[in-house]
Amino acid sequence: MSTFTEINARFEPGIDAESEASQRRQALAGQVAAVRRRSRRIRTLRKVFPGLIVGLGLLNVGWIVVTSVIGSFNVYNVTGTEIRMTNPRYSGLNSEGAPWIISGLEAIKKAGDTSIATLKAPVIEFKGDGDKSSHISAANGIYDADAKTFRLIGNVVMVSGNSDMTFRTEQALMNMQDMSISGDKHIEGTGSMGHIVGESFVISKNGSDIIVRGRGATQAHGVVNGKAGNKGNS
Repeated sequence: MSTFTEINARFEPGIDAESEASQRRQALAGQVAAVRRRSRRIRTLRKVFPGLIVGLGLLNVGWIVVTSVIGSFNVYNVTGTEIRMTNPRYSGLNSEGAPWIISGLEAIKKAGDTSIATLKAPVIEFKGDGDKSSHISAANGIYDADAKTFRLIGNVVMVSGNSDMTFRTEQALMNMQDMSISGDKHIEGTGSMGHIVGESFVISKNGSDIIVRGRGATQAHGVVNGKAGNKGNS
């Protein structure tokens, strides 16, 4: 049996032309938006990548410098009987809580006694009464952490913080508790007070108290404010 359709009936498509055009416009807009987002990401990466590369390079260089500097302060070389350290640094407080710092080119400790260190070209700085710090240097030194003493040996130069006196001698012993310096070797001091010469000495209170003595027939003497005079003998 055959079915006939009325020839004048209206044709109705599944999707009208307007809806199809709208869908195409939406799809095209999505593609354009995706392309723009990708372009923005590429432009951003082009700006960021060079900065990251430069930053990583600087970070690597900085890390190398920092590790080198840190390593230079604590370079240990341990042998069977000795421990050597380059650029040693010791610090502490005296009995009144004032800080002191000992540094040098090299420190040597015996493997069996690490409380005593022998230093090359030691320098000690400390501050007591007053604003200025005292500064002492020598060719060699022996720091005893247990006895709290520091012995300076050879070309000892002492610059007092509480005066402008500079003293020179060959040996001096420093008490790390009260920061007093004493010695029984020939000493000479120069400053605004004049020129002082003696055979033994005690310097304390950051250079405020200075005692210089002679020995036997050798008297301590000095020139103070242009006047020469004996200071006595021991």
